[in-house]
Amino acid sequence: MTLQIAIGLTKLGLCTALLIMFVGQATKAQAPEYGLRANVPFDFKVGNRTLPAGHYLFKRARQHDDLVLQVSSFTGESIVFRNTIPVETLKARDKGLIVFHRYDNEYFLSQVWPAGALTGRSLTTSRSERHLQNKEGDPKVMSKTGKVESEVVTIVAY
Repeated sequence: MTLQIAIGLTKLGLCTALLIMFVGQATKAQAPEYGLRANVPFDFKVGNRTLPAGHYLFKRARQHDDLVLQVSSFTGESIVFRNTIPVETLKARDKGLIVFHRYDNEYFLSQVWPAGALTGRSLTTSRSERHLQNKEGDPKVMSKTGKVESEVVTIVAY
C-alpha cells in the first residue's frame, strides 16, 4: 500500500511539474525579455523620436535588466531605447497590452504590460509630451481646466 501511495505521489508530482512548465512557456512568450509584438496603426513617439505606424517588438534591451525597453520595427529600420520604471496592478490581464497617451493626433508610448503580469513597465514622460500637457490656447484640444485633453489608447499585443 505504501509503495502505491509513493508511485501515485510521484505521478502527481510529474504531472504538476509538466503543467507548470507548459504554463510558464506560454507566459514566457510575452515576457519583456522575449518581447511583445503589436501592430501599431498610427505614428507614435518613444521619448522625442517619432516612429511610423507598423509592426513592432517591445522587449528588454538587456537580458536581466528591466530598466531599458527596446522598441524595434519588424523591418529593423526603427530601433529606440528608453528607460522605464515598474508599475503594478492588482489584477493581471490575459493578454499583453501596449498603452499610449493621445493628445489631438499625437501618440506617446506610455506603458508595456506582458500577459499575466502584475508588473508592467512605464516610460517617463518626454519633454514633448509634457509640453502638450501644458499647452495653452488651442481650443481643439483644451479642457475647461486649461490643459490639453488626452486619451489613453490600448493595443493588444500578440
